[in-house]
Amino acid sequence: MLPILYFLKTIFCILLCAGIAAPMAAAQSVSEREVICDAHFQRGFILWKPESGRHVKYGELKGLERAAAPVWGLDQWNSKFPLSENGKSVNGMLIYSNAAKSVVLGETSDLVLAANAGAEYGTRARQSPSEPWVHLLVEQEFEPPAYLKDLSRAKFHVETRLLRSQLVQEKDYTPDLHAAQFTIYFTVQNRDRHSAGFGDLVWFGVPIYDNRSRFPKAFKEQDFGGTAKFIFTPDGREFTTASAQDGGWVVIDKDLLPMMLEALNTAWSRGFVKGSKDPADYAIGGMNMGWELPGIFDVSMQVRNLSLRVQRMK
Repeated sequence: MLPILYFLKTIFCILLCAGIAAPMAAAQSVSEREVICDAHFQRGFILWKPESGRHVKYGELKGLERAAAPVWGLDQWNSKFPLSENGKSVNGMLIYSNAAKSVVLGETSDLVLAANAGAEYGTRARQSPSEPWVHLLVEQEFEPPAYLKDLSRAKFHVETRLLRSQLVQEKDYTPDLHAAQFTIYFTVQNRDRHSAGFGDLVWFGVPIYDNRSRFPKAFKEQDFGGTAKFIFTPDGREFTTASAQDGGWVVIDKDLLPMMLEALNTAWSRGFVKGSKDPADYAIGGMNMGWELPGIFDVSMQVRNLSLRVQRMK
């Protein structure tokens, strides 16, 4: 795991999302709203340079709404082959690709994220946990964030389908060190600027796929990557009875609020997010979604109908 996009300005995202929010206002209760901006990935992506943990823009991938500015960022951490801005249109799809990865917009899904770690690693697998690994993630900070104290539920919906997951290099493969994982992470973050712990966070994971198990196993430990924050990922069976390994569409439709509150309490009990133990300071602050490839795998995942609708307490 690596840091999510912190520095997009609040007014920037609000203005960009206005075109979506306005038409929906009449159709939804004043006590309910969609948190994710551009949930169908129509506006494209900001391209971040692949240096791990840094957000340095080098271009944009235009979306199907070509005139709209992107609100999603595309992370290619530790990649030797960053995508270019040049894509192609095929049968209503937009395709951006190179030897190591591809991003596809449209077709039978909203988004396809694919990566070939064989191009990245060659024939040499990672030798130790300290070595960096390849990521292909989309990320977004929520503005305004959804404060937990105000919510009666946080209804999350997503549909995913694994298209491909192949171990390319079996030499030196060990499941303790090498894997292919697709996860959706939300931040449960202190967003009170007057709090001593402002900005601190817990990563809350919704596991979609792990090559090592039909259902991804729970992980409730410190991030081994760049953030050193606490990760709270429940077992995959907490979200669905279908396994991504079967190759069909997997639907998750779940209220995340109780588990997010559990994640926060677990983090406190483990000595994390020490600055504030007041739940009122914490909000669903943002998300990222995609592939982490510590192993040499060739992978592809479809995503559609992403949504996080929160209801305020009455």
